[in-house]
Amino acid sequence: MAVVKADGYGHGAVDVAKAAVRAGATWLGVATLEEGSALRQAGIKVHILVLGPVGASELSAAAKHKISITIGSPEFLEALLRLRRFPRAPIHLKIDTGMTRLGIMARDADQAISRLKEAGIPLQGCYTHLSSPDEPDRHYTEEQLARFAPAVVTARRAFPKILIHAASSAAAIAYPAAHYDLVRIGIAMYGISPAQHLQHKVGLRPVMRLKSCVVRVTHVSAGTAVGYGATFRPRTQTTIATVACGYADGYPRLAGAKGEVIIRDRRHPIVGRVSMDYLTVDVANADVSVDDEVELFGERISVDEVASKAQTISYEVLTGIGPRVARIYR
Repeated sequence: MAVVKADGYGHGAVDVAKAAVRAGATWLGVATLEEGSALRQAGIKVHILVLGPVGASELSAAAKHKISITIGSPEFLEALLRLRRFPRAPIHLKIDTGMTRLGIMARDADQAISRLKEAGIPLQGCYTHLSSPDEPDRHYTEEQLARFAPAVVTARRAFPKILIHAASSAAAIAYPAAHYDLVRIGIAMYGISPAQHLQHKVGLRPVMRLKSCVVRVTHVSAGTAVGYGATFRPRTQTTIATVACGYADGYPRLAGAKGEVIIRDRRHPIVGRVSMDYLTVDVANADVSVDDEVELFGERISVDEVASKAQTISYEVLTGIGPRVARIYR
């Protein structure tokens, strides 16, 4: 399952989904029914699973578009069981084994599966979500898998053709026992390791490169204020390049304090505050001109480096790239 929620982790869901299907993905994972419907409207025909909650009122639309939905709460389970006529949207039952976010608690899984069987509501899938497979300590993940095991036995007994799944990117790499019938590949599909200690286990190349260009170059004297709040004043004469990228485009404001960009194969420090539409770079003693290409992250500056300087994770940086940034696919 190629996970393409959040607009394909910021990469563009439709184009990512089409590439994933060409590469052999037989399932796509989305967060909402709207995300799934958009893929159907784009002509994508493989299985789609909504990993997030849906309302009973959305069942007909899910059935119409042949989109699989998740039972993610006891309330939704009860709503399904109360329906006199059940729209035949394929269903996956989510078991909460310790994430404590969505699903039927593991202790209630057997009863939930039995009630669905008795009601004549077939399950296409049964799954859980592991909270810590990207951590070096394996204890909690193994504990979650142990909690999931009885539900797997019950589900397979009740619905012999059911699909069992538990592994996200990290678990797919680190826990072969969690592969079951399907693995849900998210961040690794975009070329980012889900954890530093897993980098050596699989060769990944980042998919996204965020680039812009220089829109102004100006020479300034020592003490000249740069940016909002006048937080940066050079100690000596220097040159400031203005780059057309800001936090509205998804470059993290916090990363500006220690961040760098690449212009003409050299790293240069970001100075002053990152603003909505622009950031400023100290390019002292460098030959930089208007229209020069600027790499904000990609091949030589990793998105993990930017995320670290912004005190966040690569997922947040990638999904934060704004809609006005053009996506160019190769």
